[in-house]
Amino acid sequence: MKRIRLYLFLYFTGTTLLEFAYRTLDRLTRGETSDWKTVLIEQATGVYGTAVLLPFILWAFRRYPFRRSVVPWLQHSFLLMTFSVLHTSWNWETRILIFRIFDLGVYDYGKMSLRYAMEFPADVITYTMAVGAYWVYRDWARSRDIESELAISRLDGLTRQLQPHFLFNALNAVSSFMYEDVDRADLMQERICTFLRSTMHSSDSPLESIANELVLARQYLEIMQTRLEDKLVYSIQCDPRAETIRIPALLLQPLIENAVKHGPDPASGNLQIQIQIELSSQVVSIRVRDRGRGPQVMAYGQGITNTKRRLATHYGETAAFRLSSHDQGGAVAELEIPQ
Repeated sequence: MKRIRLYLFLYFTGTTLLEFAYRTLDRLTRGETSDWKTVLIEQATGVYGTAVLLPFILWAFRRYPFRRSVVPWLQHSFLLMTFSVLHTSWNWETRILIFRIFDLGVYDYGKMSLRYAMEFPADVITYTMAVGAYWVYRDWARSRDIESELAISRLDGLTRQLQPHFLFNALNAVSSFMYEDVDRADLMQERICTFLRSTMHSSDSPLESIANELVLARQYLEIMQTRLEDKLVYSIQCDPRAETIRIPALLLQPLIENAVKHGPDPASGNLQIQIQIELSSQVVSIRVRDRGRGPQVMAYGQGITNTKRRLATHYGETAAFRLSSHDQGGAVAELEIPQ
């Protein structure tokens, strides 16, 4: 709202200066002397008078929207005449007052019965442009809100796809230990419940802070650590300044799941996962690295596809996703997200 007020102020001020320059140069081109003070006062009071009466015009448009009926057109014809009378009266009174304050003599606005008729055509243009501009702005704002709601709905739908996918994988892991190691299966089930409870307690917004996303990441990796024991080692490093930045909920989850699935070292079977989050130049960089066979085994998985869709839905072309090989082996999934 403050930005809109600033834009309106700049528009009316710019219009005043342009009108002042035009009127002054018009008199000079005719070989007449230009009383720049009078010209400036006339243009400023006329333009800023429109600014003062702008809420009246916007109220008229909202109160009596145009429809395929003659009634709103008659209503706006009456309101237009009211606006013109008020605007011309404003010009008359404020110019007389300013001339008195600055001791510029008596201001002559001419014969007022004709002045009201003379100013009416210009006020028709002003009223029509103001209503038209607000009409365009309202439709643009409405379209923007609809697009935003559609994007949020799509993002929420993509987020919900992740939860049953995770639950299926987690329960499948529990079943593999149910008859071999009951204690470990029980611990995994407890940690799965903790993870799901955290996701249920998160806000309804499709966005979540990076700090909360890392809480879920740790809980998931603890579940996998229960399953893999000493074979899984993970580390999480996050710039404290990035923790409050909000990103699509569960954005990290499919990247971490892919790292767990495809990231074991081919030789030893050990799994090392590194999560690094850095903040620089108004961009959040998120990297998930493993020591597996490289990106070729995970490039076309559902998790990667889902991540790309969610980034495109929320950020458009301002976010980037890369899947590459690391110099020391393994794959690196990297996200670059604007703040």
